[in-house]
Amino acid sequence: MWAHSKNQFGVRHRLEDHLRGTADLARLFASPFGLGELAWWTGIVHDGGKCWQAWQDKLLLVEPTNGRVGLDHKSFGVQLARRHRLRPVEFAVAGHHGGLTNQGQVDALFGEDAAAEERLRSGPWAEVEKILRVALPEMFAQIPVMPVELDDSAEPMTREFLLRFLFSCLVDADVLDTKAHVEGGRPRLGPDLDAPALLSRFLARRAKYLRLRAPGAMDGHRQRLFAAAIAAAEREPGIFRLTAPTGTAKTIAAAGFALKHAALHGKRRVIVAVPFITITEQNAAVYRDLLDPEDPHAERVVLEHHSHVEINDSDSSSQYHSWRRLASENWDAPFIVTTTVQLFESLFGRTQSRMRKLHRIADSVLVLDEVQALPHDLLPQIADALRILTQRFGVTVVLSSATQPAVHALDPLKALESREILPDPESFFAECQRVKYDWRLKPKPSLADMVNEAATHRQALMVVNTVRDARTAFRHAQNITSDEMAVLHLSTGMCPAHRKSALRAVQRILADGKSVLLISTSLIEAGVDLNFPVAFRAIGPPESLAQVAGRCNREGDLGQRGGLVIIFDSADGGFPPSYPTQIEVAHMYFGPDSDPENQAALDEYFRELYGTLDIEGPGSTSKAIRASRSRWDFVAVADGPLKATGSTQRKRELAFRMINEDTVPVVVRYGGDHSGAKIIDRCLQALRGPYPDMRMLRDLQPYIVNLRRSTARAADVAPHLLPVIGDLCEWYGDYDDGYGIALDNEGKDYLW
Repeated sequence: MWAHSKNQFGVRHRLEDHLRGTADLARLFASPFGLGELAWWTGIVHDGGKCWQAWQDKLLLVEPTNGRVGLDHKSFGVQLARRHRLRPVEFAVAGHHGGLTNQGQVDALFGEDAAAEERLRSGPWAEVEKILRVALPEMFAQIPVMPVELDDSAEPMTREFLLRFLFSCLVDADVLDTKAHVEGGRPRLGPDLDAPALLSRFLARRAKYLRLRAPGAMDGHRQRLFAAAIAAAEREPGIFRLTAPTGTAKTIAAAGFALKHAALHGKRRVIVAVPFITITEQNAAVYRDLLDPEDPHAERVVLEHHSHVEINDSDSSSQYHSWRRLASENWDAPFIVTTTVQLFESLFGRTQSRMRKLHRIADSVLVLDEVQALPHDLLPQIADALRILTQRFGVTVVLSSATQPAVHALDPLKALESREILPDPESFFAECQRVKYDWRLKPKPSLADMVNEAATHRQALMVVNTVRDARTAFRHAQNITSDEMAVLHLSTGMCPAHRKSALRAVQRILADGKSVLLISTSLIEAGVDLNFPVAFRAIGPPESLAQVAGRCNREGDLGQRGGLVIIFDSADGGFPPSYPTQIEVAHMYFGPDSDPENQAALDEYFRELYGTLDIEGPGSTSKAIRASRSRWDFVAVADGPLKATGSTQRKRELAFRMINEDTVPVVVRYGGDHSGAKIIDRCLQALRGPYPDMRMLRDLQPYIVNLRRSTARAADVAPHLLPVIGDLCEWYGDYDDGYGIALDNEGKDYLW
């Protein structure tokens, strides 16, 4: 009996070996959260139907062409699980190729009741069972007992997450055992976190960095925060809040807390999730310097995982043997830096590729950086996930922000204590106050007026709300400034390589004390390390205003409140769709008498905002997702419930989607420099070949811009796009060296 065709060494995969290998791995993965035996049995039955003679014959028939067998093999395990009333196993086995589905699709594997019963008694599955009772007697002799917390009477949301983690263990074990056969080796299992050793390395390298660095006015504040984090790490696992101003080195403090807490409490890994890829890249670089081994041949510690490109499970891909690719598939690394999109869309997803990594989250330290950027409508479900992870899966959570959202006020977390890492953060904010605010709300100035004023300062930052406004302000600034002032631009209209180049130029100009005006969208708020004496910010949510203040007098060299932040409400400025409601609520709590870093006002603001948005109300997205989760309708959670009975269309607005609007990744030819052009040509050629080399996606990421999908389909945009692979396209339109991708209709804010 075979499970898979011949590998590159001419060896077929024995079915008994695959089932036992998958079962053993699944047990290993599920043991940290107490489902080891159930996961083992799920693994040993998942491919039992491959014992069917018709399936075996078809495997040999398609082997020369490496084609698909295309015959059912999973319903045997599903029906065996139903016989023993192990409903979670039914769902896991039914979804181990196509993804978790719902009760109707699981039931469809049985056919009509009478036919299903007959198939078990005298059909192919009866013959399969006879063979397996001899070949794998343990499948029938070691039936697990259903855990009480997976019973129908158990707490529904925790029960649903337990099924998700069981499924994760199965699919990861299945893929690893299959891949080991294909490669003719053993399943890849990376080491868990050696927290004591990494903590020692981290502290030594941090101390060396501080010795070599010139002292600054903020050093004492940063050391106080770091010391508080190290001390708080000794406390019992649970939910912690790291509330501190921007520029106080929360990134380093959070890592110190996580490593020491992991060392003291035996945590298996550290996961840092941030809202934007720009922060992912920046934080990962910091952590690599502090944690990765000096030996370039030694296995890495820090895994940076994100992608601009979605590749469907059905897309072909070449073998990629690098540590990063293999570890990214299932987060088999000690220290992971990822995005909140990757994290939460995996936790609430349903496909094998998204969910393989879930079981790695158990017994970890999870740091959510810039937590204020999480989408409001999903916060109740995110809070519920944090509740379950801490209560059931041994996860310690750190919520890090200068503007903490009031997640503790949401129903899932009301009964759980959130402990502050830094005692009395309000006084710490007062000590670290580096700017004063000047509000320009009435009468409303024009955007051009504010650019004119910003240009009178030797060094100034201006942050606006949309890509269109940034481009308009940038062009106006170019027209009114002299050659002595550098005018630069940052937005998502620029590819990452372009943005990095612009940031390096700004940092160099600031360090040299020369004149510069930087026009940016809110992406500058994403942890970018810049230090301006003056900042202008278009009116927005208070958390965004506070983030811009963190780029002003960041090092405190101008003394307490020596920086100037001018907040303006321009008559001709634009807003993202969510901003008007947030700004309206913010006016109740912030203004000339209360700055955006006022912690008490922020807490009241977030509570009022959640009520205004009704994010926990009967008609909310969160309630719809909760209802789908309670009935194990994983398709509805990920894609939205059906619009009507019998309809195939879904209410996508009621799905768990971290980014509501679809985007298309587009490769641009930035700068035209020889090295960049060679990289792009090499990657595109490799991806367009008959056997696409998926390693090239990583190399292309610095040259990718995201367009809204609706924009990519527009009549004046689509002709400039040439498909590459998956949803990746190449841009044949104009790309400006100043502001990035150029679209014909600039009256519309195209870019995400």
